Amino acid sequence: MSTPEHGAPLPGDEPPSREPPLPLGAAVYAALVGAAAIGCAVPLLSRLSFDTPGWTTFLLLAGAAAVAQLFTVRTRRNYSYHTTGVFLVPAILLLPVPLIALLPLAQRIPDWLRRRASWPVQCFNVFNYTLAVLAAWGAADLTRSLAPDGAAGLAVTGLVTAFVFVGLQAALAAPMVSLARRCSLRETGVLTFHGISTELVLAALGVGVAFLWVENPWLVPFALAPLFIVHRSLSVPLLEAEARVDPKTGLFNARHFQAVLQNEFARAERFDRPLAVVMADIDLLREVNNTFGHLAGDAALRAVADVFRAQLRHYDVPARFGGEELAIVLPETDAEEAAEIAERIRRSVAAHRVLVETSADPIAVTISIGVAAFPADAREATELVHKADLAVYRAKLQGRNRVVRAGADAVPVVREPEAAPEPVQPTAVPAVERAPTRSPLLWTIGLGGIAAGALGMMLGREQDLLGMLAVAGIVALVQALADDLPEEAASVNAVGILAGAALFGPRVALALAAVACAVAWGRTRMPLARLMFDIGTLTLAALGASAAFAMRPAALDGELVTVLAGVGGGLVYFAAAAVLPVASANIFTGVSWRAIWRALPESALFHYVAAGLLAAVVAIAYGAAGLWTLALLVVPLLLARSTQDRHAAAAGRAAEGLRVTVRQLSARAGRLEQENAALRSHSTALMEAVASQVDAREAVGHSRDVQALSLAIGRRLGLSEAELELLGHAALFHDVGKLAVPDAVLLKHDALTDAEWALLRPHAEEGADLVEQLAFLEDAVPAIRHHHERYDGTGYPDGLNGDDIPLGARVIHVAESVVSMLEGRRGPARAAHEILAELRRCSGTQFCPRCVDAFEGLAASGFLPTLRARPRVAA
Repeated sequence: MSTPEHGAPLPGDEPPSREPPLPLGAAVYAALVGAAAIGCAVPLLSRLSFDTPGWTTFLLLAGAAAVAQLFTVRTRRNYSYHTTGVFLVPAILLLPVPLIALLPLAQRIPDWLRRRASWPVQCFNVFNYTLAVLAAWGAADLTRSLAPDGAAGLAVTGLVTAFVFVGLQAALAAPMVSLARRCSLRETGVLTFHGISTELVLAALGVGVAFLWVENPWLVPFALAPLFIVHRSLSVPLLEAEARVDPKTGLFNARHFQAVLQNEFARAERFDRPLAVVMADIDLLREVNNTFGHLAGDAALRAVADVFRAQLRHYDVPARFGGEELAIVLPETDAEEAAEIAERIRRSVAAHRVLVETSADPIAVTISIGVAAFPADAREATELVHKADLAVYRAKLQGRNRVVRAGADAVPVVREPEAAPEPVQPTAVPAVERAPTRSPLLWTIGLGGIAAGALGMMLGREQDLLGMLAVAGIVALVQALADDLPEEAASVNAVGILAGAALFGPRVALALAAVACAVAWGRTRMPLARLMFDIGTLTLAALGASAAFAMRPAALDGELVTVLAGVGGGLVYFAAAAVLPVASANIFTGVSWRAIWRALPESALFHYVAAGLLAAVVAIAYGAAGLWTLALLVVPLLLARSTQDRHAAAAGRAAEGLRVTVRQLSARAGRLEQENAALRSHSTALMEAVASQVDAREAVGHSRDVQALSLAIGRRLGLSEAELELLGHAALFHDVGKLAVPDAVLLKHDALTDAEWALLRPHAEEGADLVEQLAFLEDAVPAIRHHHERYDGTGYPDGLNGDDIPLGARVIHVAESVVSMLEGRRGPARAAHEILAELRRCSGTQFCPRCVDAFEGLAASGFLPTLRARPRVAA
């Protein structure tokens, strides 16, 4: 059937980590539909038994419908089409009504395990289909009594069945969509001619399948062959969309981005309208890949894409440009508005946490964003992308996690003050989780437990099929709800399994264990060997508990003995479900028994014993109250969920108050940071003015040239951005101490006397003392103080040698010597080859060999000719 899929409350798409609750109106409507479905289905299901005819037909048609439900085709408007009607309609025409009532549940369970849509949504879908199939069966039964016998009567019955089934299913779904999406019935798109006509065609094909099923079942596969063509034709719009979409992120791909950009640019140019392009690059994604694996990097990429979709307008076009680079076309957007959108995206990404399987804690990522706009920054589409890309590069150089607008000065966008994210500390993975996933021991225990459960299923004699199905459904529901509770909530599910063992003996052990583990697998996607191991251990636990209940002496049969058997069952269950995995982990990891035992929750034994006691109470009450007693299995979990939700709400209110306080403190810290930045800017400008005064006495631009060459050598040596920033400050201010040196000494062309050297040498220490007064430059002080040290230890002021000299000082020493030789500071200016020869001659004595090698590489690349000799100031 075609069903409108809804991002949060309606069936279908893979949900986010925490889906928003249904609106009140939708929840009330779902409850009313559910009450009607339960009221109709429960009396019918109570008539089920192993002797009910049609089980083989049911298993075949229900299995085919479940498979068809898995192959859902989603359209661009988030509706879905599937071919389940081809199998549901013949089931309505061929099966007895008790099996028809069970059909929607069997159809939906595999799809829920795969997609894990919210349980209220899946319950509504089951209720909807239950009412639809039962109403269609009633219409078919009435039509049979009125229609003529033969092929004509079957055709009329099939036509009525198809119309009632399709019409009622759509009529029930439309109000739910309307209430959930808060839109009109017409806007839901459920009751459109296109959707209903498609469903009627599929239902009509189901009537043909029913006819062949009765006349010649071997022809049914040939009748189903057109389903492949139907599925392919329904998939054509989706395939067209996939041609434009990047499969990893769900954003548009680079080809579609370029096509949209060309069209939007032409429109903006033709009508003189604004247009902006945003380029974004995920910071340090390679480190995420190296630390947590490439799957974690993919998860980070998808998380950023999700933020893009959440923060952008419906007409913006986000795309994956390539690798970790994303791009956005922003029509009708000027530079200012584009910068605001980009900053909003940057903040959202920085605040987001990504869940990855290889880290026990969520990880944080940031992005650097560049913004360019037409017509201010570019006159061509390709130039617009290029300018935005250059802005991204500048954002990276300025420290990442920022937005930079295109332009000659690369203007950074002013960011709102925000608290720096706390570093994520890795959490040790429990030993049980570190166990190998392909060990023969896992398979041995798992398959052994499954074989024992299968044997118990064959030897068991219980015939209460409805009770068994009810307990299995409760176990599935409990497991689904318990996934959001703490680890201790796992024992709540033990109540259902223990109650099943007490009521129905070994016959349900395997079924209950498989249901619980299948629901858990739907969320965790554990490896197959681990899944088999868990099913096997739970089956053994259930079998042990059923043996504990069965060993009650007949002469002592009574309520007290049943309660004592419940305690014994809980102990046996604990031994198999908790201790067996611990023993396996000890074998796998070599960790001591004591350490693994301590990893178990402190109250685990008490919880399992309490679960056994409650199971015994349920077993006692079941004989008197029947199925209604099983509500005791659900009530504890619902109370726990309710309590947890209340605590979560209270914690949320407290957290919100804390966030308000943090924002206030962050705002104050931001103002202080701005004032500090302004102070640093003024101080730096003052120091630059001092350095310019020094250069004005010797050679204008000398310090800037030393800075440029030092940074080039530093990059050649592989220094980080932070180290290069300090090196740049040190190189620019390395000569500020010369303010105290007399002009007669500073501007002298000839060799200096000893007395003149005594006046010149202290300038490095005095410059370091002066710069040290600025706290934010204190890390640059060692490079300034020691930039006249020699590699062989004969330099000044402290006679350091070799690698004891700070690397920044060694770099500046080489850079200043090169610039001085170009300027002719102590003699005639030298050519490039003469400078290289001098550096090689003094490598290892005056200069650091590493720095000399780095400079040689720069000279070979043509960097040296960009430094020019300049006239010195006359003495």
